[in-house]
Amino acid sequence: MLLHKVLLIEDDEVVRKQLAKYIQKERFDVIQAADGHTGIELFRSEKPDIVLTDMKIPGIDGMEVITTIKRLSPDTDVILFTGYGETDTAVMALREGVLDYLKKPIDLEALSMTLGRARERVVARDEHFVQPIILLVEDEELPRKRLARVLAKENWMVIEAENGEDAVRTFGLAKIDIVITDITMPVMNGLVALHKMREMNRDFEAIVFTGYGDEESAIQALRDGAINFIKKPVDIDQLLMSVEKALEKLRLDRALKYRNRELELARQIIAQVTAEQEIIINLHNSVLKQATDFAQRLLDAIPTSIMVIKRDFNIVYVNKSLSSILGGRCDKLDEHMIESMKKMGVNELTLPQLTGTMDRLYEAPGNIEIMKTGDYSSLTLTLITIVGDVRDSYVLIAVRGERSV
Repeated sequence: MLLHKVLLIEDDEVVRKQLAKYIQKERFDVIQAADGHTGIELFRSEKPDIVLTDMKIPGIDGMEVITTIKRLSPDTDVILFTGYGETDTAVMALREGVLDYLKKPIDLEALSMTLGRARERVVARDEHFVQPIILLVEDEELPRKRLARVLAKENWMVIEAENGEDAVRTFGLAKIDIVITDITMPVMNGLVALHKMREMNRDFEAIVFTGYGDEESAIQALRDGAINFIKKPVDIDQLLMSVEKALEKLRLDRALKYRNRELELARQIIAQVTAEQEIIINLHNSVLKQATDFAQRLLDAIPTSIMVIKRDFNIVYVNKSLSSILGGRCDKLDEHMIESMKKMGVNELTLPQLTGTMDRLYEAPGNIEIMKTGDYSSLTLTLITIVGDVRDSYVLIAVRGERSV
């Protein structure tokens, strides 16, 4: 199985080793450096897919490491560790192309999510296939071996466990996507095992096997978050369909978490360049080039889809994230644009709703409007003011769709 490579730069040896162990569990190869100089040397020689670096490290600091890495390989995703009081610096790093930042002490669930976002981007660039890992828990050896062979034929990696206690131990050592478990087993039953797994990490889906008389336990498993239960003897077609459904739900849930985080980062970037609730970009001739370059870098760096629209509904700017999804023309806010946004899962949106919301912003500059456009999709709108020969205002719209394209 292909493992993406992570470079971890952290001067605290205890923290570094603990993080390295966790990152390996998340199915990455890890190379370690204790200072910035060593980190850059390893980056040149090892060419990692993802870099994690502390802000304060010996030699050269984290920002210098980021600048060097982005110069050598602009597409490499960098995740920054920050200490207390370093949030402003972290948001500045986001504007320079850093994927995300995590506050110390590191929350492992947040680290897992951020690594997942980074892996998603690497896979999209390289068109690699990430093999799902299934933990199969069954105390009867012959049925377990038979089911493991069937699942492996679907290009899924299968790890076997013969009871609940063994399964929990294995779950703690490996990144598991799907747990398939019998309910009635010796040592520890399936429901108890699933409960202990969810205390460790909730980022997985579960399917349970039930025998005669296990119906109440199966219903309890569904209440506890299992996606399905299958009666024994196991119908192979039903099992394969259940695993496919579980993998799709897991992919969508992870994508939603990633997009929510991207939207939060976008809001932080916008907030940092906001003066008294109003975003002002100065385009006087003396600073024209610097300001326009900054504005474009800012909007392209925001890890969500962004557009800027004039009051006459002409579109003056679409950032890279949005243009890559919509394709084609993006010059006018009209019914064609509304239809194009359905590619992102923005379905519950009409042109009058959007233009009406924009009009309200011009009535109350400095406000932020959030439009719900689906179960999980939304638009966030705010007014920006551009000062040049004349002062003019535009609407900046951040788009969160229900799916990535």
